[in-house]
Amino acid sequence: MIAAIAAAVPIEEPSCFPEEVCAGITLRAVERFPPRGFSVDVLDAGDPAVRRLALTLGVQPHQLKFQQQVHGADVQVVTAESPLQSSDGMVTCQPGVVLCVRVADCCAVLLYHPAVPLVAALHAGWRGTAAGIVERALELIHGAFGAAPCELVAYLSPCASGERYEVGPEVASLFPHSIRRDTEGRFWLDLRTELRRRLLYAGVPETAIEVARGCTIGELRYHSYRRDGKDAGRMVAFIALRG
Repeated sequence: MIAAIAAAVPIEEPSCFPEEVCAGITLRAVERFPPRGFSVDVLDAGDPAVRRLALTLGVQPHQLKFQQQVHGADVQVVTAESPLQSSDGMVTCQPGVVLCVRVADCCAVLLYHPAVPLVAALHAGWRGTAAGIVERALELIHGAFGAAPCELVAYLSPCASGERYEVGPEVASLFPHSIRRDTEGRFWLDLRTELRRRLLYAGVPETAIEVARGCTIGELRYHSYRRDGKDAGRMVAFIALRG
């Protein structure tokens, strides 16, 4: 279990991973961290928010691995010594390396493969999803570690829901399987449905995919760029193999 301490950051935890895996996503928690809520904005081990998150998880700040996210499909294999890079996905087989992705309407995809073992964290907005970040990650996991998708366990985090995530026709055309068009001609993207579909197509078992129900736009316990604009903070979705 995540350490319970007075200065703890509230965490929403998946139920799909075993005890060997530490995983979750931070909550906004405005009441505890006024006025904006808890948010990681500076990707530095010395930043107070990074240090607070590390304290909550019972690790050292340098164990939290972030990337400069660019809404792309690049995925990197990282170790404890890896520097900050530009990509939207990380994979590691090193215990104690905490892979972190920052989200506020995009979906975090957390993966675990017990046979290697390894974990992965992907930042999947509509751009990264359309560019194939899920497929890239699974190809890398198979190519670098010989790990088959049929043994993966996957978690799709809270994100903008299909009921509230309005997109234009150009974006809608990229996701014919996951778009709803209403009577007024507006398009609504269900990002988690699309990501789940891609995981299934790649061979991840249906019973091994956990889909969170939370909507970042509609629920104030989450950060949302669509709702709050430039004032929106960022949640951190994380996963690690316990040491």
